[in-house]
Amino acid sequence: MSKVHQHSEAWNALMSLNKPHYIATGFYALGDAYLISGKDPKYKNTIILVEHRQKTQINHWEHRWNKSECSQQPTIETNNGDGRGNLNRKAP
Repeated sequence: MSKVHQHSEAWNALMSLNKPHYIATGFYALGDAYLISGKDPKYKNTIILVEHRQKTQINHWEHRWNKSECSQQPTIETNNGDGRGNLNRKAP
């Protein structure tokens, strides 16, 4: 499965269910791009696709949408977690 297809599949799953989309190596969730970027104004009111693979967080900046176009709200608001594989804010 291509990465683009996997990202699209994750996005569609996240839009239909308000919870993480799990894969064999981790999960995808929606992130608040403004907060994750360190409050960069160009990402205000933007949601990005966030991938967690074991202890690594990957912010997919090429996959972003306006909050007003999303039926779900972001659950990840910071980069990384406590260094032990736990996120600072867990997705419900």
